[in-house]
Amino acid sequence: MNWPRLPPNLTTNRLTRRRQELEREGRALLDLVVSNPTRVGLPIPADVAMAELAGAGTLRYDPNPIGSEAARAAVANYYADHGATVDPDRIILTASTSEAYAHALRLLASPGEVFLVPAPTYPLLLPLAALEGVRLRSYALHYNDRWWLDRESLEQALAPGDVRGVILVQPNNPTGSVLDADEVEFVTRCVAGAGATLLVDEVFLDYPAPGHRLTTLAGRDHVPQLVLSGLSKVAGLPQMKLGWMVVGGPGPIVDELQRGLEWIADAFLSVGAPVQAALPGFLSGRHEFVEATCRRLDANEAWLDRRLAGTSVTRRVRQGGWSVVLKLPALRSDDDWCLALLEAGVVAHPGHYYDAGEDSLIVLSLLTPETEWADGIERLLGIIDRP
Repeated sequence: MNWPRLPPNLTTNRLTRRRQELEREGRALLDLVVSNPTRVGLPIPADVAMAELAGAGTLRYDPNPIGSEAARAAVANYYADHGATVDPDRIILTASTSEAYAHALRLLASPGEVFLVPAPTYPLLLPLAALEGVRLRSYALHYNDRWWLDRESLEQALAPGDVRGVILVQPNNPTGSVLDADEVEFVTRCVAGAGATLLVDEVFLDYPAPGHRLTTLAGRDHVPQLVLSGLSKVAGLPQMKLGWMVVGGPGPIVDELQRGLEWIADAFLSVGAPVQAALPGFLSGRHEFVEATCRRLDANEAWLDRRLAGTSVTRRVRQGGWSVVLKLPALRSDDDWCLALLEAGVVAHPGHYYDAGEDSLIVLSLLTPETEWADGIERLLGIIDRP
């Protein structure tokens, strides 16, 4: 059977197959790519969450396509904490950030039209685009002491004149990079010149690396834009299934975006009443989780830097987010390095999963519990040093 919006081959890749084989054999693996915040020993306020969900408001169902007023006000307060003024009426709740992407792709493009994505970037964007029948085209991020935007590659990607949206991930996953103010201004001018819409993914906004400051783009009206985020990263609650979009832009364009997204959301009404009623409490109570997560990320990164000193492995500079990119010696492909690590009991991701465009890169999660992190890095260095 031909399913035109699914990949032609749904079989798993060789790394996944080998991991599954090892797990069936009973091998204990150190998962250094874990991204589920509920599985890594971080403080999830279970009592608070259950109390919020048990509130009287969770029993009422007053469907509003863009979400309840109280829930949207809570999201606006979240952005106020980040120094941005956001109108609650410009916020649209979704069942996840992935659904927010899907709604945006549905609204902005007809099948076959194009969105630009950074490379490297998160691999989920490709299937989301395929399911909506749109195409992705890359613009490049390069590394030289820091990740930087290849402006020429962005201009070339826009040149055919068929681009409906430009996706910007701040901080990027997996690089942890953030475009500086000049780069953001350049992207904004390019988007305006192309008559496109800017889609900004800020799910990791609350997780700056030491010495860095992260700033939201929500509340700007320079170009039509949608800023995406959600509870999964903001409060460590992926199981609650709630995300959002903040609609922005000049003049009547923002009204058109709002009306279109509201119409799409009304067709699904996918956000449950209980999580909407609980959202103000979830967001006001997020700080313990965020602070503990930042401590974990910073401690693992600091330990990694100490351990990598004097070795042939280098860490790429991270400005935020949960991931770290390592450059290994160019003796094997990134896939082969990750297979060797699997045999040593360590799970890592090769850079090509993220369209890195450079070999011998691997991606790890700084969210990993400290003891497992230290053990896994020691095993990695043991593989590197092996003749």
